[in-house]
Amino acid sequence: MALSKKSLLAKARERPDLARQVIERARADGIRTTQQAVRRKLGEAVAIGYSSAGEVVEVGPAVAGFDVGDAVACAGVGHANHAEIVSVPINLCAKVPAGVPLETASLTAVASIALHAIRLADVRIGEHVAVVGCGLVGQIAVRLLTAAGADVIALDVDPARAERARAGGASAAFVVGNDVVGRVRTATDGRGFDAVLVTAAASSPDPLVTAAELARDRGTVVLVGDVPVDLPRSLLYEKELAFRVSRSYGPGRYDRAYEERGLDYPIGYVRWTEKRNMEAVLALQADGRIDLRDLVEEVVPVEDAAEAYDRLAGPADDRPQGALLLAYDRVATPARDGLTLTLPESPRRPGASSARPAPVRIGLIGPGNFASNVLLPAFVRAGASLELVGGGSGPSAEATNREFNFARVAPSPAEVVADESIDAVVIATRHATHAELTIQALEAGKHVFCEKPLALTPDELESVLAAAATARGILAVGFNRRFSPLLRELREFLAEPKGRIAAAYRVSAGRLEEGHWTHDLDEGGGRILGEACHFVDSLRFLAGADVAVVHATGYGAAERPVQARDNVAVDLTFVDGSIGSILYVADGSPALPKERLEGYASNRSGILHDYRSLELFGPAGKRRVRPRRRDKGHAQEVDAFVRAVESGEPPVPLDEVANVSLATLAVVESLRTGRPVRLESDLSR
Repeated sequence: MALSKKSLLAKARERPDLARQVIERARADGIRTTQQAVRRKLGEAVAIGYSSAGEVVEVGPAVAGFDVGDAVACAGVGHANHAEIVSVPINLCAKVPAGVPLETASLTAVASIALHAIRLADVRIGEHVAVVGCGLVGQIAVRLLTAAGADVIALDVDPARAERARAGGASAAFVVGNDVVGRVRTATDGRGFDAVLVTAAASSPDPLVTAAELARDRGTVVLVGDVPVDLPRSLLYEKELAFRVSRSYGPGRYDRAYEERGLDYPIGYVRWTEKRNMEAVLALQADGRIDLRDLVEEVVPVEDAAEAYDRLAGPADDRPQGALLLAYDRVATPARDGLTLTLPESPRRPGASSARPAPVRIGLIGPGNFASNVLLPAFVRAGASLELVGGGSGPSAEATNREFNFARVAPSPAEVVADESIDAVVIATRHATHAELTIQALEAGKHVFCEKPLALTPDELESVLAAAATARGILAVGFNRRFSPLLRELREFLAEPKGRIAAAYRVSAGRLEEGHWTHDLDEGGGRILGEACHFVDSLRFLAGADVAVVHATGYGAAERPVQARDNVAVDLTFVDGSIGSILYVADGSPALPKERLEGYASNRSGILHDYRSLELFGPAGKRRVRPRRRDKGHAQEVDAFVRAVESGEPPVPLDEVANVSLATLAVVESLRTGRPVRLESDLSR
């Protein structure tokens, strides 16, 4: 602020380094070109501010530890600006604990500057510390040092600021003037100070010289403020002083990998990063060990911001003693008008797909446990011919070949896709490869059975559906529950009155081990995309209508990104007005049966108990259906796919696959933004 008010000559004197750059450019490019560049630069609008606090309105897909609605403190020039909405990297944010007002939380970056300087000084309990300069950073430093058990003396040219520091915890305060060093030494028995923090701003090195004179033999001087570094060698030499210049909030500052890419430093090697300093400042306030409320001089409405800036940049005697805070109106987030995910229009399939005569020849990519235990036995029962297996590790492919007597083993997934003897490709790999392999197989003219999920991002889904819409082969996705006899019976029972339904699906999913690949967003995409898609599809099937609006909330391990949360409540609204909810829970007892689905329609209700039994309540009373074994529809799903390949007609319309896949991605988007997500897909038009 102060620099922006100065003349060009004053700015050059203030920043000789920049003046030198201008001179060097003039020598290289000429005066006129340099003058134009300088004027353009000076004419640019620059965001102001580096310390703020507010409420989270949206989080990035890979962000962990923050939720929509959390109160957060933010730091960083170019990030924590004076603005209504800012976008701040994760390592420049800290969650505000309960009991800490946003007004004082907004000082967190400033307080972290003071805290980092104290850490550089390595202050111990009971040590004597002087703070030279009692502006906002100095005032906070006094309070932090007092909380750490140090005996603090404050010095400032302004008597009011010195007195404020004494009221804030300093054992004594002095006005800088004639023989201030002698007066301070007399008050401290002439011992000198273990550490001196220079938090002043001055055009001369006087505050730094004073600090060196106050320090004891082999003491430490830490420069925080904007003071010229011009110390007589004799002062440093005779006392063998340690001199350090403090750099902003702490380790990580100006490291793009840390600040912008979110790569943290291991705590075993770097105990106090800038983010951990921010968290420490907030924790001290929450515990009542420091109080910054009296340092907030005034909260200024943003409409009066220009006047507030003028006060800060005005004459020294008229400047505020404490902090001026800008307050913005709360950002309104519409209750219904959430985000919209739209798939661009794709050409429709020109006609029936290419039918294949029985037996359908299968190529498997991904010979893992699920394929071996569930899919392959079902394909054998459906009369398919197991021709080729590939992908996975070499031993897994060989073991699957031996168990199921495949005709051949392929050295790679690409060999399976390209093999002309294959009618259909079954994809049972880990989630990250599903979209790419599906597109390759469809473009090679193959029919495709892809285990869920079909895609991990909207872009992937768009590409897959575009390929499927023009492919000669059909596309089926492993949403098996819609093929379960009990779910189909429940749908028929609720559909008899022909109207809207309400349904609630509770899933006690249990916990996965912490390092499970599903939690990895790059490989597994999280459990919502990886498994909860089943329950979105089941409710879509039960309602018989597309999902129109999705709203989700949830929680999970703090170290996991939002997308990897596995305790989630989802509300679905369908285009016909039907409603559904999914409660997907990792917490809870493993003794509870995994799934329970309740459906309600006009004068009819049904309860599906973990695909083991079905209770139906209607005008004629109660009826219970109990098959001999639990049946989630895997065998029927595979049989329907094989028959579909033979006929050339998909077992589930591509529109439904698109809607369910998009709705599942919308669950993640709603978790990230805290808002409802409306679905639009040109495939359904």
